[in-house]
Amino acid sequence: MSTRTADFEQPLSGWFTHLAWNIDLRLRGPFVLHSDERAPLRARLAALVAQLVREEGVHTAHALEMTVIPPLPGGPRCDLALLMHSTQPLTDALTERTTELGLTDPELALTARNTGRIGDTEARDGEILLNHFAGTHPKGTGEATAEATDAWKAVSTWYLEKLGVDNSTLLGYEPEAPFLIMNYARLPGGVMPFLAGQLLRPSFYGTVRRTLHDAGLTPFPVFARRVPRV
Repeated sequence: MSTRTADFEQPLSGWFTHLAWNIDLRLRGPFVLHSDERAPLRARLAALVAQLVREEGVHTAHALEMTVIPPLPGGPRCDLALLMHSTQPLTDALTERTTELGLTDPELALTARNTGRIGDTEARDGEILLNHFAGTHPKGTGEATAEATDAWKAVSTWYLEKLGVDNSTLLGYEPEAPFLIMNYARLPGGVMPFLAGQLLRPSFYGTVRRTLHDAGLTPFPVFARRVPRV
């Protein structure tokens, strides 16, 4: 029986800006509920994204609305986000522009580089995984990020072979961030089948969980959908 192997590609140049807000996060179990307070801000953020993608130096930009947040202490507690890839870091500029739209200061305002990737996360629409990883190894940021990238590479083939995740864009955050890396990926199907596909496979614990534990990484997954541009 043949085994699918992840084909790692050259990291993308430039910078990623990741802003996230807790506008009106209300949950039923892990599911994010609709919010009348969030809806107009989501629309304004989508309109801003439509402007951003036409600006010079912007490669991609997405408004993201969270759909599922597993109850893991220490993870991000946000219901709306902006993720942009550009030639320059624009965290401060985007924070100012979103504040002018009526959004509060973001819970997260992070700058990152792409440290590894497989496939094309932007190729199609679909449910989005934003898997934040906190690092526990007391090493310099550069070395810790490199080791975290190696751990991501080690488990990527498992996700491709077992769950059909054929894309991933790994972001390595700047030193002041509360997380070390984030795996940004498009799922091949729904969130719940993806979660069940992990938890019901013994190899998930022996391969994925063990690899992350040995690398000193604690995952905090959040799931989202891209908000259509206005």
